[in-house]
Formats: sequence, C-alpha cells, structure tokens
Amino acid sequence: MSENFFEIFFLLDIIAFLAAVFMHLVRRSRTLVRLYALQSFAVAGTLFFLGFIGDESSLMVVGAITLLVKAIIAPIFFNQVIRNLAGVSSATNYLNTPLTLFVLTGLVMFSFSKVFLPLSALYPQAFVSVALNIALVFISIFLLINRRGVFTQMVGMLSLENSIVLFAAFFGLRHPLPLEIGSIFDIIIWMVIASAFMSMIYRQFGTLSTADMKRLTE
Repeated sequence: MSENFFEIFFLLDIIAFLAAVFMHLVRRSRTLVRLYALQSFAVAGTLFFLGFIGDESSLMVVGAITLLVKAIIAPIFFNQVIRNLAGVSSATNYLNTPLTLFVLTGLVMFSFSKVFLPLSALYPQAFVSVALNIALVFISIFLLINRRGVFTQMVGMLSLENSIVLFAAFFGLRHPLPLEIGSIFDIIIWMVIASAFMSMIYRQFGTLSTADMKRLTE
C-alpha cells in the first residue's frame, strides 16, 4: 500500500470517524441521515482510491456503486421515511451528552491501547488509521446501544456496516466483484424491509422510541 494512499485513507477515515461521533450528538433525524451520507461518501472514496492506486477496476466499480447507493439513494429514501413517519423526526440517547462523550472517549482510548498492537504492527506507519478504524467499529456498536429511536438504530446498523467495510478495505480483505455488488444490493433490500417494519411498529405503538415501547409492553 503506497504512502499516498495512507494519506488519502487517513483523511477519509477522519471524515468517517467524525461522522460516527456526531451521530451520537445530533437530535434531528435529517441531520443523522446527512452524517450517514457523509460517512458513506468516505467509504466510497476509500474503495475508489484503493482501486485506482492498485489498478483494480473492480474496486473502483464497487466504490462508484457504494457512492450511488449509500450516499445518494439511501439518504433520499430515508428522508422519504422521515416525511411519512412523524415519529422519526428526532431521537435521544439513553445516556446524556456528557456521559456519551465520556464513553466515546473511553472507546477511542481503548482502540489506541496495547490490546490492538498486534494489528497495528501490520501497518506501523499508519498506526493512527488502524486505531481509528477499530474505534469506528466500537463507536458504531455503541450507537446501536445508546440511541432510543428505531430509525436511528437502523442508521446505526448501517454505520456499523460502513465501519466494517473500511476496516476490511484497509487490511486488504475483499471479495469478488459479484459478491461485493450483491452485498450492496442486499443492504437496499434490508432498508426497504426495515422501513416496512418501522411503519408497522409506528401504526401499532404510535411511537418509534424504544424506551416508550418498553413502557407500553410492561
């Protein structure tokens, strides 16, 4: 992997990382969707530049499809869901903002700890990027746990998928082109099905807050 790619990857990694962090802090679902689109743009850019530098046209194709599906089509689809369901316009965290920031800081510090030194040894010249990728996975998992709304948890799942793709791309773990494209379109099907379930939940409970639904079922 060339030094130029490490620089480009680090920039895109920072963008994806900051997008994941701010996903914990924003309240409006439309802002959350924009952050997911920004994160997806970083993932698509990483795949495209990886293919460009490595002269792998298949990765460039995957990067272009990722940009189209995750950074353009998915946000449009999510905004339509937000317009149709009033219950997804905003969401909160289980933890307040100071505690959320404290946990995020702890996850980042853990990612930079000696526990993951064996992974960092694979690319010692890009230790920070390796740690950021690990932190991004943990932060996305925490997003699933900490957010109250079903919609925001769905976006959190997609953010986790983005973080895994970035992690795999950095370490050169990739699949044949048909499988990569199939995985992307699987995500489209998953989004459609998840949105249908959200509509059913909203009609049944009148809310998409997981905390409210727990109280209703007690």
